[in-house]
Amino acid sequence: MPHLVLEASANIVESNERVRKILQECQELLTQQLPTQLASCKSRCVLHDLFVVGDANPKNAFVHLEVKVLAGRSQELLNLIAQQLHNLLTQEFNKSSQTFNLAISVEIVELTTSFVK
Repeated sequence: MPHLVLEASANIVESNERVRKILQECQELLTQQLPTQLASCKSRCVLHDLFVVGDANPKNAFVHLEVKVLAGRSQELLNLIAQQLHNLLTQEFNKSSQTFNLAISVEIVELTTSFVK
């Protein structure tokens, strides 16, 4: 069931193929930690051409991962997963962080109501 939505400023330098691999790594982490089935993970990336980070310096960039999961896991587990995902993104967006002032954030949202078929 997890939905992963990676939003990023369009100035990141990682290729589409690289971002696809990063999303796959995030999914694999979730299958181990939540746990969940890989087949139930749905990931996508949205690049924003129009964005402002901080003082609008063109050397600023961002990556934000929102993970939507069904309710029922402990806050401690969700915090651990968020930290692990943040570490993964920090490592994998290394190229962009060397080029830009890259802000990386992770948000895990529990879905209290959902219909899955």
